[in-house]
Amino acid sequence: MKVLFAALVVTLLAGCQADVEEEMKLGQEPAEWQPNQPWEQALGRFRDYLRWVQTLSDKVQEELLSTKVTEELSVLIEETMKEVKAYRKELEEQLGPLAQETQDRLSKELQAAQARLQSDMEDVRTRLAQYRSEARTMLGQSADDLRSRLFSHLRKLRKRLLRDAEDLQKRLAMYQAGAREGAERGVGTIRERLLPLMDQGRLRAISIGQPLRERAEAWRQQLRGQLESLGTRARDRLDDMRDQMEELKAKVEEQAVQIRLEAEAFQARLKNWFQPLVENMQSQWVGLVEKMQSTLDTIPTPAPSENH
Repeated sequence: MKVLFAALVVTLLAGCQADVEEEMKLGQEPAEWQPNQPWEQALGRFRDYLRWVQTLSDKVQEELLSTKVTEELSVLIEETMKEVKAYRKELEEQLGPLAQETQDRLSKELQAAQARLQSDMEDVRTRLAQYRSEARTMLGQSADDLRSRLFSHLRKLRKRLLRDAEDLQKRLAMYQAGAREGAERGVGTIRERLLPLMDQGRLRAISIGQPLRERAEAWRQQLRGQLESLGTRARDRLDDMRDQMEELKAKVEEQAVQIRLEAEAFQARLKNWFQPLVENMQSQWVGLVEKMQSTLDTIPTPAPSENH
């Protein structure tokens, strides 16, 4: 009986040690994984969250019984796939110079790797949702067994996730290298095609440029002569107009003086015409006033009456 009890204790201690070693491995990341791109950083957040779930702490078990964990995983999956598609689209735009066959092959391989990674992430979410539905109906020893199976299953899913993530990372790197090589090859091809054309254009410009310069110089001289002739005629015309304006001004001033003199003479004649008449009317008025005054003086003043 004692031997059986001792064997049981040793088995339990070995299981605990294995769990501890597994927990230590969870905190370690592959040395080759370097999250530089946005999609790698998004996937890193998913892996960190999964590592936290694998601890199966009291907080984790509490949230596993609700939909919070699966909802959080859904958001992380969506963000990761969004960043992967954006990075893939960016690389596809750089693959223009590559042959269509090469583009199709790389695109299919990358699409398959992307689908595997997405499937791994969704399997994690599905397994946790399954655990939530099973945990609500189990208690005691059955619940412990359920957590143990979940831990083992998550460990396998996480290993597969890491493997497929590294595969996608390598394929994206190959995709990027192919895009860079195609771009360099395309630039070299364009340069090889353009250099002869540029040489031909330079020679053609030299052969055509001299006659064009001579013709342009003749046109410049002709235009210069026309402008100088036009300027001379314009200056002569301005001088003529200035002389005409001076003559017109002198005539206007002369006529103004003549009109002023005529007006003064007419005013003097009017004064000579009306001056005797005015003086006669003044003398008659004075005589009339004197007669009225003398008449008023001859009228007797009535005597005042006496009152009784």
